[in-house]
Amino acid sequence: MKRKLIIIFACYFSILLGEGSDKIMLKECPSTPNCVSSEAKDTKHYIKPISIDDKEGNVKEKLIKVIEKFQGKILEDKGNFLKVAFYSKFFGFEDIADFEIEPEKNVINIRSAAQTGWYDFGVNRKRMEKIREELK
Repeated sequence: MKRKLIIIFACYFSILLGEGSDKIMLKECPSTPNCVSSEAKDTKHYIKPISIDDKEGNVKEKLIKVIEKFQGKILEDKGNFLKVAFYSKFFGFEDIADFEIEPEKNVINIRSAAQTGWYDFGVNRKRMEKIREELK
């Protein structure tokens, strides 16, 4: 009986945690104004996901080229998920951006946040909008 109960709980929790799913939930933005996310619930942090047309199946390659154009350093590459570091030109402040490609929904979910300071003067939002333009 104990074994069956353990198996039931294991199955239940793996469903709750999304095990086996390719969907990666982007981290929530902190309350500070130096973060944007396409999964944010509030307007202060919300940014539209990037619309894509993946008929050729090479959106990830295009995204990587754009990231390289913006001098981004890929920290993590897991299937349809990329974690990237960008650095400001003058002071070298680090921003971390997450890109989650969802080809079945024709979008790239995005999150970008400054790693230091309280305010980023809109740098993360501007960078994500420039990346959106480059991917058109």
